Amino acid sequence: MAEENAESTRGRKKLEKDLTEHPLVKITALGGSQGQMIFNFTDLPKEIQSKFGPFGLGHKLGDAAAGRQGIEAEEAITKVWTGLKEGNWTVRAPAVPKVSTKQIIENYQKLSSKDKAAAKTLLDSLGIELPA
Repeated sequence: MAEENAESTRGRKKLEKDLTEHPLVKITALGGSQGQMIFNFTDLPKEIQSKFGPFGLGHKLGDAAAGRQGIEAEEAITKVWTGLKEGNWTVRAPAVPKVSTKQIIENYQKLSSKDKAAAKTLLDSLGIELPA
């Protein structure tokens, strides 16, 4: 499985990863000078290899809970764990719904004057600034 956009900052790709040729891990640091770097997992000492299993599982399950809390986090983790046990590496929990600032502004503008005052107080307390 090739992973593009493995690491990103505000949408800009920093790395490209290719995991399709097990046990090789191929990484290209975009903007770097080395090009594709290739790492063979089997070159690592057995002790280090044994630590990667639990580490990778924790990372995969933790990613499933990203942006969630409580019961939603538990459900996402359980879904990914169940998929992994069934042999499905690509199972993912549904994405956390996102609301854009544009959507907030559009809905705010539809409110009555009274509701706008209440909404503005709430949005201000959340650190969401509305245009004047």
